[in-house]
Parts: sequence; C-alpha cells; structure tokens
Amino acid sequence: MKSFLNLLILFFPLCIFNSSYAAGIYDDWPDEAICLWLEQRPNHEGYLEENKKRDLNCFEREDFHPRDFVHVPLNLTMY
Repeated sequence: MKSFLNLLILFFPLCIFNSSYAAGIYDDWPDEAICLWLEQRPNHEGYLEENKKRDLNCFEREDFHPRDFVHVPLNLTMY
C-alpha cells in the first residue's frame, strides 16, 4: 500500500505538468501560421480549436485555399 501511495505522489505532478503543457502548444505560433496549416490540413482538430480560440476565421479569408489532399493507401506485398 505504501508503494502505491508513493506512485500516486510521483504521478500526480506529472499529470498536472503534462496537461498544462499541452494546452499551450500553439500559443507561440502567429495567426498566419495557423491559417497556413489549416490550408494543408483543414480537418486537424488542434488547428481548428486554435482557429476558434483566436477567432481567426481562416476559412472566410480571401487568400485561403485549402489543399485537396487525398490519402491513397499503398498496397505493399512482402514475399
């Protein structure tokens, strides 16, 4: 039981640190970079959240042109 308590004490600060770090991953990016990345990946959750959080409206800009990215899976055969 004592080792379990020690593990809890060890992991609790790590969980708090990780959640606070992940919340600000795009904070240093300029607004233009967020819109540029949204052009390349218009369905990315992180970029969409940052667009909404900053109230950028990237999709409504005149110079916004989303890329038509089509994922084609490779059919590889190993012999």
